[in-house]
Amino acid sequence: MADLARSRHGRTVERVSTPLGDMAACVLRRVEGEELETGDLTADDALAWGLALVDFHLTADKARPHADLRPEPVCPANAFTALAAEAEAQSDADLALAAGRLGRLYDRQDPKPLVLGHGDFELDNLRWSGGQAACFDLDESGMMPAAADVASAVRDLLGLHPASPQHPELLAAFLEGYRQGSGQVISPDELLLHRASFAARQLLEAPAVLDVDAAGTGWLPDLAASLVSHYAGERHIVMGTAAVVP
Repeated sequence: MADLARSRHGRTVERVSTPLGDMAACVLRRVEGEELETGDLTADDALAWGLALVDFHLTADKARPHADLRPEPVCPANAFTALAAEAEAQSDADLALAAGRLGRLYDRQDPKPLVLGHGDFELDNLRWSGGQAACFDLDESGMMPAAADVASAVRDLLGLHPASPQHPELLAAFLEGYRQGSGQVISPDELLLHRASFAARQLLEAPAVLDVDAAGTGWLPDLAASLVSHYAGERHIVMGTAAVVP
């Protein structure tokens, strides 16, 4: 992981008061290395990426307090249930039906094995040097199923169509790297429900994110249009996943 700078008080994490409430804040030292792009990725790169996520899981596990000191954290809440209720309130019957079905499937799944996951191990949060990755942006880290952390990492490889990954060869190489490092086999099908869960959470946050006056010129209207397109894609993922999962 990237090195953290210490505050004047010698702490790597400080609590900072903001208009939105108290926030935990940290500062990273400069992270040297290359940022890989999906379009330039080779199968060997994707395999190394999968191995790097295993290394993160193993390193993070060593940093966890002993199990006797605190209860095991629970898995992320079922975002589908909340999305179904919100969609019904907004008279989006199709989305409510899809989210309701996925919510029932989510409650029946076996979440184990759990890991202390990164939560956003995508390429833009990694820098590569000598074949080794340094990661940052841990604001979504926490206890989660291993398959969920894999799904969050490979969102760009999965794309918008659950039944047809956008980059199947790279996805296969990533999963092979994860298998080699962890001994755990995760199939592409195991990622679908977790990927849709991330999409559901983003859709729940969308009203607050889009509730900004983007009138005028400059970059804000372009950003608003980009976000509208992004959330349309996330809705497509939820709907498409409900149509293909057994």
